[in-house]
Amino acid sequence: MKSYFRYLVFALTLSVSLTAGAASKFTANIKMLNGHEYSAVEFTTPKAWDKEVTVKIDGEKLKISGDSIDHIVFWPTKYPDNKQIICWHTYGSLDTENGEYKPNLGHNSKKGELSRQWFALQNVGEYVNLWSCFSEVKLVKDQVNLSTTLSSPYFFQKQDGRFVHVPFSLFKSGKTRKWLSEFFSDDEVLVELLSDKSQLYDKSSGFRHGSLYTPYQYEDIVKLYVADRKKQ
Repeated sequence: MKSYFRYLVFALTLSVSLTAGAASKFTANIKMLNGHEYSAVEFTTPKAWDKEVTVKIDGEKLKISGDSIDHIVFWPTKYPDNKQIICWHTYGSLDTENGEYKPNLGHNSKKGELSRQWFALQNVGEYVNLWSCFSEVKLVKDQVNLSTTLSSPYFFQKQDGRFVHVPFSLFKSGKTRKWLSEFFSDDEVLVELLSDKSQLYDKSSGFRHGSLYTPYQYEDIVKLYVADRKKQ
C-alpha cells in the first residue's frame, strides 16, 4: 500500500511530454487495472456516478468502463501543472459501536453489489489518504473545481484500501471528533490530540476550500497519523 501512496505522489508531480488538441479542456493519463496506460489523451471528466469515462484518441471517441480503471491523472490542457488524481471506488462507513466497516450498497442492495463513485485525491500521508467525492468537475480559469452537494464529501483511506466516509454536521461537530477518535484509535498520540478541542479544529479557516465549510484540519490529521503508535 505504501508503494501505491508513493506512486500517487509521483503522479501528481509527473511531467508531461505530450499535449492534446486545443479543443479539449482536459488531458489525462489513464492507468488500467491490467497494466495498460492511455497517455496524454483528450479527456471528458465524469460526474459522480458515471460508470464510464470518454476519451478521444486520434480523433476517435472511446468509452472506458470505470471498473477497468485503476486511477486517472488529469489536468487542464492549457495548465499541465494543475493535476488531479481520481479513481472509481467502492466506499462505506464506520460503525462506531463495534468498529466494523459497513460497505455502501445503495441502489444496488437488492443485487448485493457494492456502490461505487468517483473520488478525487486531496491529501497523501504515509499511513492514510484523504479523498473527496464530487458531483462534477469544472474548469474555473486555470483551476480544476470539484463541486459537491454534500456537507461532508470526505473519505479516509487507510492501508486496507477501504474508503470510509467522514461524517460531519454543522450543528453536531462534536460527533465528528468522536468519530475521528474511533477511526484513528490505534494511534494513541493522535487520539490524545483529538481529545483537546483546541487542536485540529479551526472555525476561522473553515472556508479554506471555498464554499465548503471544513473546520476540522483533515489535511493535518493525514500528516500526523501513524498506524499502531503508542504513547511513550
